[in-house]
Formats: sequence, structure tokens, C-alpha cells
Amino acid sequence: MIVLLTNNHAVATELEELLHVHGLQAREIKPQGKVALDAIYAADVVAAVVDGSVSMLPEHAWLDLLTSLGRRMPVVVIGTAEQARISGHTVTGLGSVTWLTEPSAVDILGVLQACGAIGLDTRKVNRESIPSYNPQVPLHMLQNNHALSLVVVDVSSFRKIAIEYGTEAYQRMQECFSHLLFDLWGQPGCFRNADILCRRSLNSNTYYIFLEQSRSASAVPAPGALEHLSDRLVVRLQNAFWGEIFVPPAKRLVPDCIQVVPDIAMGFGTVLYNPCVDSLELIEQLIETATESARIQFKRSRDRQRELMQTLIQTAGLLEPHYQAVFTLPDLTKDIIDEARSSKSIKPLRGSLYGFESLIRVRTHAVEALFQSSGPTYLDPKYLRPDTLFALAHAAKIGLELDQACLQQAVLNSSRLPGTLLLNILPRNLYNIGKLQHLILDRKDLMFEVSETEAINNFDLMLKVRQSLEQMQMRIATDDFGRGYSGLEQIIKLKPDLIKLDRSLIQDIHIDLPKQAFVSGLIRAAKISKATILAEGVELWDEAAVLQAMGIDLIQGFLLHRPQAAIVIEMDLEEQEAMELDSVA
Repeated sequence: MIVLLTNNHAVATELEELLHVHGLQAREIKPQGKVALDAIYAADVVAAVVDGSVSMLPEHAWLDLLTSLGRRMPVVVIGTAEQARISGHTVTGLGSVTWLTEPSAVDILGVLQACGAIGLDTRKVNRESIPSYNPQVPLHMLQNNHALSLVVVDVSSFRKIAIEYGTEAYQRMQECFSHLLFDLWGQPGCFRNADILCRRSLNSNTYYIFLEQSRSASAVPAPGALEHLSDRLVVRLQNAFWGEIFVPPAKRLVPDCIQVVPDIAMGFGTVLYNPCVDSLELIEQLIETATESARIQFKRSRDRQRELMQTLIQTAGLLEPHYQAVFTLPDLTKDIIDEARSSKSIKPLRGSLYGFESLIRVRTHAVEALFQSSGPTYLDPKYLRPDTLFALAHAAKIGLELDQACLQQAVLNSSRLPGTLLLNILPRNLYNIGKLQHLILDRKDLMFEVSETEAINNFDLMLKVRQSLEQMQMRIATDDFGRGYSGLEQIIKLKPDLIKLDRSLIQDIHIDLPKQAFVSGLIRAAKISKATILAEGVELWDEAAVLQAMGIDLIQGFLLHRPQAAIVIEMDLEEQEAMELDSVA
């Protein structure tokens, strides 16, 4: 029986009808006289919905009675906003009742369901929004089950998104996270349909999952079970986030500006019911324990990411460089490019071949095989594309080591590739290029592209490095001008041998007059400083034609060549050389 001690007859009637659907009886009583108090304490009452005040009792006496009653069964107090302001500190402070100032029957039903008053089989939460934490829910779960387990999900790292990318991106990330939590709710290996999901507060980035003890025969999870559950949830959530980042922009829930998944931490804990200790105090201790566990798990997650990066760097065969050809643009024609595309070969373009840029790739099958039995890696190897790889390495403070490994692999695998070899390098590694000579061996015609992902903080030192490179017959380029830290100051001070224009300056340049004007001015400045300009990311002949007319020196992009392993390129070029020798013979 659920007693409805209220003067709001309309809400009470609607609520009675909703409860009847669940096979539960409700009794509406006016909140006056001894009959009202007797009704609350009837033996068959499992929950109460009551007005915020009754005429027969002083307000504080009535609230004391309700908060005491709320410790043994779900109690929903309904009243005006004014009553809530006057009495809210008393009610909210104890946390044993739920105060609704402008309730509907559906709202009340939702609270009763969440608190277990309507039975476990019908317990549910609105899947359109995650409710705020209600202490009544764990209170009655603890008392009914004599134990309570909690998983805390901490995504406080989202706050950094608001600072770096703005409020709109931050809110979209929160919405995306809620969507992913809903998707995991009830899936095998995740938290169950009967578990209660809530948010610490309306705008909080901390979520609570209160676990029903029905998941096992025991009253509490087996040792290690909650740790394994937390690990699985972290892996599933992070991979779900990566999946969102890799879907087409029009369909993705994650904002376009987000390229790396924020950190997700999970903690856990269990508490046993103790009639000698206040249940709400036990629940507060449980939340503190699980929150501290989340901090520990966050560090462990970072350690595992670092281990993953270290393994990729140190284990042979996991990193594999691919090479994209760079061509001189002035003599290229659409017919030659069409021939190369139709034959899927760079042989028709051999006369314009300038060199190759090394682009690192991860051999995902080898990584999967290596980590198959090592437990959660917190990232599906299929998401380890180059920008992700370096972002994770920088977060794990191992970016320089990854950069050095890529440098070494690029040189080792390119010994038979003709022309200039363009190598991406972080400024801090370039400062110490003398100490990294063993990585570049005796490879000639090298050009170092200063990575745009890291600022040059010491131009004086970089200029000295540039002079050393000239003595070693090596050259320097600024990478991806127009993105990241590559800007005019860098070009003016560094005076690079080559300036690479980012894809953002090239895309649709044939129909974008401001881009044409900007690039034209850059070309004139480059001619004065005797720098070569390379346009990267060219995908259309119309783009190439405009760049050609503007006087661009070099071109690179999918229009001409997609990155390939060195062995594939060598076979392609060797086939042409063999044909030329046969022709001479």
C-alpha cells in the first residue's frame, strides 16, 4: 500500500491510476487529524506521498516526523516553492526524503520507482535524461539488501573542454557521454537494467551507478568483481568515444574540434548495512571511498596508456612507416595524373618525382595479437591513427621517444626510395639532432619538417641547429603552415628551405578568392626569401590547376599518390626501370 496524504486531489487521482497499472494499491487521505498519522504507520504501507505541511502539527515537528519516516521507507514530500525555501535546509540536509515543489504524477512515480517502492522488476529511469542524485535511492537499497555497491564515473576532464573549446562543445560532450552511458546500460559486461544511474548534481561531471545485489547469489560482489566491472566500463566507454570521433562529421555526436578522448576514471566500493550506524552516513562514506578509488584508477589508466606507448616504441614490427610521394608541379598535366590514377601507379609521374614524406602507421593486427591476453589496454588498436598516437604519447609524456622511433623507422625503410626524404620532427628533438645522428645513419638528402604540434620556444637555438643542418647538407621545412604553431613568425625567423601549406589553405582554393589572395602573397614572400612552397592535401585537379597557375613549386596529396609501404613503391618503380632497360636493349 502507498499512502497519499495530500490535498492535491488531481495529482493523487492520476497517481492512483498509474500505480494501479503496476498492480499496486494507493490510499488517498486528507492530511488532517489522527487518522492521517495512523495511516502513515499502517503495517502494509511501503511508501508515502505527503504534503509539505499539515494543520495539526507545527511545521518543524511535521518535518522531523517525515525525515525520520524517510529512513525506513520512500517518502515524497510535495509542496510550494516557498515551503521548500523555508524548510529545504532541514529536509535536504538529512536527505531521507525527496521534496518536489511542482510535482506531476509521473514525477512522483519516477521517484517511487527509483527508490524501489514499486518493486525491482519495474524499476527504471527516464532514458532521455539522467536524474540528479537522490539520497533516498541508495538509502532504501542499502536497507532492503543489507549491502550496497557503487561505481563512480568521473569525467571531470570535460571541464578542460569548456576552457579550450567553449561552452557549446562542452555541453555537446556531456550530451554525448549521457548517450553513451544509456547505450551501455543493460548490455552484457556492463551495468544492468536494474542498476540505478544518476548524476551527482544537475551539471556535474560525476555519475553514480548504484548496483542491485541481485547480480549474484551473494549479498556483495566477489572480491575483484567491481574492479573488473570498472575496467570493462572504462574500456567500453573510451572505445565508444573513439568510435564517435571516427564517424563522418555529419553523424558524430562529439564536436568536430575534439580529436582525442578525454580521460575517464572509475572507482568502486561496497558498504554493509549496520543498524548501529546512520545509513546516510554509511552512504557518504561509500561515495568517498569510490571517489578515491576513481582517482587511483585514473592513474592506473594513464600508466597503462604509457605502457602501450612504450611497447609500440620498443617492440619491432608494431610501427611501420608509409611514404607519400611529392612531385614538382610546373610540368604536371591532367592527362599524366589521370594516367597515373587509372593505372594505380606513380610510374607516369616519375619525371616529376621530388621525393617522399614519411608517415607513421600502426600495424593494428600485430598490436591486437600482442595485447590479446594482457587485459584492458583502454584503446582499441584500430583507433591508433597518427594524430591519436602522438596525442596519447604527449599525454603520457613520451612524445619525444615516439618521435625518435618514427624517425628511425622512416630512415631504415627508405634506403631505396629516390629523391628527398621529408621527416617530421618535434622542435625539442631537432634541438638535439647531433645526439640523434645514429637514427639517421648515412641517409642523404634529408629535409626535417618542424612539427606544428609543438611551439618553437627557443628561436636562437633553432637558428644554430639550422646552421648545423646546412653543414651536414640537410635542410629544414615548416610543416602545415596555417595550422597549429606554424605561423608567420616561425617563417620569418627560421627562414626555412621549404614551406608546406596545410590542407586547410588548399581545400576548394579554386573557388575561394580570399584563399587565392592569401596564398599568392605567401608565394611572393617565399620567392624573396628563396624558399620552396609545397601544397599538401591536394585532392582535385581544379585545386592543382589553380596552384600551378599561381607558381607553387611542389605538390602532394591523394590526387597523385596515397601513402604506401616502401616495398610497394620500390616494386612499382623497379618495374618501370626494368621496362626502360628492355627498351634500350
